[in-house]
Amino acid sequence: MSTPATTPPRRRTQAERRAATRGALLDATIDVLVDNGYAGLTTTAVCERAGVTRGAQAHYFATKAELVVQALSHLTDQLVEELVSKPLNIADGPAAQYEVLLNRLWEIFSGPVSAAQMELFTAARTDAELRRDLVQFDHTVMVTLAAASQKVAPELSARAEFAPAMTTAVATIRGLRMLRAVASERAVRRLWPTARDQLLSGLQL
Repeated sequence: MSTPATTPPRRRTQAERRAATRGALLDATIDVLVDNGYAGLTTTAVCERAGVTRGAQAHYFATKAELVVQALSHLTDQLVEELVSKPLNIADGPAAQYEVLLNRLWEIFSGPVSAAQMELFTAARTDAELRRDLVQFDHTVMVTLAAASQKVAPELSARAEFAPAMTTAVATIRGLRMLRAVASERAVRRLWPTARDQLLSGLQL
């Protein structure tokens, strides 16, 4: 009896291998940043965590600042994709939809994003190169969030007051998350419902 032929696994293209290497570096950077802080983050530690060579890291990211900001952007993009994948029409009316959107933003800026941002924003005070990269990152995040909001809440995002309201919401959430440095996660989360209600009242839906 003959043995059935097996199909050999498809070899990844060069583009796929490059994307996998870049993704591994970005994921490892967030892990090392959260574990060691910005001051304790080294490209050697990132490469070891990612399982890639220093040469590969230098090929994709020339500086430490570029690496960490791109990693934060990579993580934020993934979370925003999750926001877009879930429609807001599960909530009835613009006020309820805005509340759902705010809660999703709160979750986006929690977890690894919160810890990474706190490390980078603090370090940027005395690091001009990092500060410059973070300014660009911050602009990109707001553009990305605006585009995501248009997809999941077109009627809300069409309001003239929506853009400044979103800017205020992100600033508020980031500020609350920064308190995690001196307060427990439970204590910080207890502050969110009141802050969210204030943000909701500001849009006057």
